[in-house]
This record gives sequence, C-alpha cells and structure tokens, in this order.
Amino acid sequence: MREELIVPKCYYPWPTVDSPIANAFDEEEIDWYDNDYTFMTDEGIKRSKPQLLSRVATYMNPTCDNIERMRPCARLMNYITLFDDFFGLTPAKELKILADRVYEVMMGEDPRPDEIGILRQMAQARKEWIENGMPRFWIDRVSLNFYEFIIYGMMEEIPFKQARIRTYPTLAHYLSFRKYSIGMWPYGDLIDPATNFALPPHIYNHPVIRRCRELLCLIIVIQNDFASVKKELEIESECLNIIFILSNQYNLSYQEACTEAMRLHDAYGQELEDLHQSLNFLDLGDFQEETYNHIYHIKLQISGCANWYYNSGTKRYEPKAFIVPKYGREGDDIVIPHSIFVKK
Repeated sequence: MREELIVPKCYYPWPTVDSPIANAFDEEEIDWYDNDYTFMTDEGIKRSKPQLLSRVATYMNPTCDNIERMRPCARLMNYITLFDDFFGLTPAKELKILADRVYEVMMGEDPRPDEIGILRQMAQARKEWIENGMPRFWIDRVSLNFYEFIIYGMMEEIPFKQARIRTYPTLAHYLSFRKYSIGMWPYGDLIDPATNFALPPHIYNHPVIRRCRELLCLIIVIQNDFASVKKELEIESECLNIIFILSNQYNLSYQEACTEAMRLHDAYGQELEDLHQSLNFLDLGDFQEETYNHIYHIKLQISGCANWYYNSGTKRYEPKAFIVPKYGREGDDIVIPHSIFVKK
C-alpha cells in the first residue's frame, strides 16, 4: 500500500512582501526563450515558458519597483536555472570549459556569434548592470559566485548524478556542495542592484555577513527540496534531495525525513533572525544602516521564494515540467523505485 507523503510548507518569523512589478517580465521572458535559448529542444522551450522563472526575481526582490534595475536580475534568474537544468548531467571536463567561458563573458567579453544564446543573456545582463551604475567590484563578485556555483556546486554533484547505481551523499557532504549548486550565492548578490546599493567588499566579507549569506543558501536548499520532492520522486536517478538523504542516512520514512528537514530549516531561519538582530553589536562604520537593510533583504528573498513556489502559478514542479538535460533521457519505460512509496 502506498504511503501518501504530506510535504510541509515553509513559514518564517519575518514578513512576506508582494512585488509591485511581479509579472513585469512575462512577455519579455518569452522572447528570451525564442531568441537565446534555442540550444534547447522545442519541447524544452515549451516546458520552460510556464515555469515563470522571471517572476522568481521579482518575488525575491519585492521592494524593487524599478523595471530597469530588475531586468538583468530577471535575466540571471532564468539563465542560472536553465544552465543547471540543461547542463546538469554534462561531464566534468566539458562543464569546466563552459564554466571558464561563462566567467569570461560575465567579466566583460562578448560572446561570438556562433556561441550559444545563453551567453548573450549573460553579456546583456552585465551591460545593463553597468548602465545602472553597479561598480566593478560587484561585477567581479557576481561573476566569481556564478563560477563557483558551477565549480563547487554542479561539478560536485556529478559523481552522484552520473553514478550507475544510485548513491546518496551524507547530509554533511550534501549541504557542503548543495549550498553552491542551489545558485543562491550569485542570486543573493542581486540584492545590491535591486536596492541600488552595493555592499563594499570589507562589509560583504565580514564573517557575520558571510554566514547570513550562507544561511540564505541553506534555507533555500531545504525550501527547494520540499517544493520539488514529489516531482523528484518520479525521476529515476534522483538522489540529491534532503528528504531522500535523511531517509537513507538515518533509516527514516519519507514523512519522518520531512519532519527532520523542517527542524533543520527552522533552526537555520532562527539563526538568521538572531544574527540580523545582533548587527547592532558590530562596528560597521558608515554602513550600519545599509548592512542591516541588506540582511533584511536576505530574509525577504527567502520568504519571497516561498511565495513564488506557492502563489506565482509556476508549473515548474509538475510532472515532466523540467527540460530533459543534455546527456539525459526521459521515457515511460524508466523504472522509478522512489514512486512506489507515494500515492499519486
């Protein structure tokens, strides 16, 4: 008899703010797909459009009401998500070549006409950030964080994604690379263009601020795993979800694993709240107010992402909503052991 998995919703001890420009890029996003994502199949593009990925940018940066400042952020939300979706099964050597080229383009090189269109989106976002006044040190920062998203995140997932026999990492190992592959290091950088203030390097690199940024990543990892678990139960090789990992490592039912994952999630949320309230004890000089506001916007990114999962209308987490990755396959003949535990 199948067990019906009840997936808990995430809640936070801070506000959820609605964006005044939540759906502003819906039409532009369609043009981006049709012009710059043609390296994907027609079916991949068809599946991507109802995901409403540009709304992640507006939902997660809800205090920004400026279309020009938000546009390159929406571009990044699309290209970081689809880069992961499409290249997630790419062999390490090929992925490293891609990572190097992505870094060159984000840092300032223009893509060649024969290169894939996603690089055009990256170049255009960089130009728009510069036009909007973002400083060079910030361009360097978001470029490096995107590079590390690939190198320390996606590449570290390869031994598990490409294993012939499903192999689970330990929880500690999973969180060590998933905090990069979730993409929130570069995405957290978008607080700066959204609020029109770039945290200077000495503030950004303060251990407390770095820990707050890390907590953003860890909380979104668990939030995302809750949102995607029912879809991932239908993926043959999927092992990189905290529910599956906790179940495997501690011999828990999926329902018990959900409870433990939520306990971790809530502890990370409380730590972020505690650190935010502790900023008054730090000597941040002239940047005290801006730093407090930055951490406030980290919190808004978290609650805004949950708001997008639950209320945006995205179809991303429905069965067969993901694109089939390069080197991936899909078919009704695939046997999926996970799904025997969950009632459809």
